[in-house]
Amino acid sequence: MNRAHLNRSFIIAVLVALLAPVQNAAEVRRLTLTEAVHLALSQNRELKIARLNVAESEQKRAAAKANYFPELKNQSTFLHTTAFQNIDIPAGAFGVVPGVGFVPTHDTLIDQGHQTFATSGTELAQPLTQLIRIHEADRIAKSQITASRDGVKKAETEVALRVHELYYAIMVAHLQKSASDQETAVAQTRLRESEEDVRNGNALRIATIEGRAGLLQSEQTTLTIELQLSDLTTELNDLLGLPLDTRLELSAVQPASVDDRPRDEYEKIAWAENPQIQAAAEAVEQAKAGVVAAKSAYIPDITAIARHSYQSGVPFVDRNFGTFGLTLTYDVFDFGKRRAVVREREATLAKAEENLARLKEAVSVQVERSYNKVERTKQMLQVANEVVRLRAEGERLAENQLAQGVVLVSNRRQASAANYKAQADLLQAQLAYLLAGAELEQTIGRTPGL
Repeated sequence: MNRAHLNRSFIIAVLVALLAPVQNAAEVRRLTLTEAVHLALSQNRELKIARLNVAESEQKRAAAKANYFPELKNQSTFLHTTAFQNIDIPAGAFGVVPGVGFVPTHDTLIDQGHQTFATSGTELAQPLTQLIRIHEADRIAKSQITASRDGVKKAETEVALRVHELYYAIMVAHLQKSASDQETAVAQTRLRESEEDVRNGNALRIATIEGRAGLLQSEQTTLTIELQLSDLTTELNDLLGLPLDTRLELSAVQPASVDDRPRDEYEKIAWAENPQIQAAAEAVEQAKAGVVAAKSAYIPDITAIARHSYQSGVPFVDRNFGTFGLTLTYDVFDFGKRRAVVREREATLAKAEENLARLKEAVSVQVERSYNKVERTKQMLQVANEVVRLRAEGERLAENQLAQGVVLVSNRRQASAANYKAQADLLQAQLAYLLAGAELEQTIGRTPGL
């Protein structure tokens, strides 16, 4: 019975071990850099919120535009009075007419309506002079839509830039881990060689201690890189809107390239397309509209109205009647309130114009810095390419010498580790070059990687 139970347990354990890799393999998500950027732009929650802000601004403008049109509203009342005074005219109150007698001839009670009565009025009102303020409010709402769209564009460039950073950082970490694995193998080989030399009497025991210390340091470096990889993958998954435990398999990237344009052209594009500058320009337009709206408060509010009224139970009033005409409202004196509002809006306009000028200067400086960074990182990339070429040649020579018995296995693995490290440095240089270009694209208002 115990043997059968053990056999079943063993079979179950084997099946779990066989199925686990299949289950884990199904969770791997393969991505290219372009796919990662598009995935982030479509699923990132911050971008979704920014796009909802655009939808919110569009509805605000729809509400502002509705004020252009006439407003049709109804006001109805249904009332009951507990008592009211009747008009009682006694007989002969107006005298006596010969041949007729008393006027009136008997007591007369004039009906004052009913104790329960209802009124209903339907009015159509079209603002006239208020259209000035309505037009400016529409301008402000329109500018807010444009500003919110500029905010989406700015957020998209930031997200795309962050995807590039994390994507390259993960690939660099993988190469660094490969180099660290090779260095660990080198340390293990050297430790075995040191132990062999100690046994043969060709070295002191301190060589073994140093070899073990080097092996532990290599293993510690590997563990540090693995932890860094885990953190970077989790952050990239969050940025892409994927489950945090998704395993990513990133495709190799093409060599970095940046559009080669004159510095002046980059500055012109930045002034025309940079989302921060565009948002600041919209803020200026909003401030101008605010000044006009504030000054329009000095114009009387004139509204054209047409009204149909119905009543039931009200004396001396026709059951159905209509009224039409104009209404005028004007604040004769407000203790300087309108003047203060106008000055406040003028100060807001001056501040918005100054902020726009400041941003243009700041963007020009940023274009200069990013352009210079692209040039410097381009030179660093050329140097890193040359180092990779030399390290690859060194590894090839070490492989040949190992086959001839000229060098030890540790020397061969050390050359391989140096090659991996050079490739990691090259990828790091590519990242620096690409990020410098992406930063330049972001500065001029373009989305990197699209």
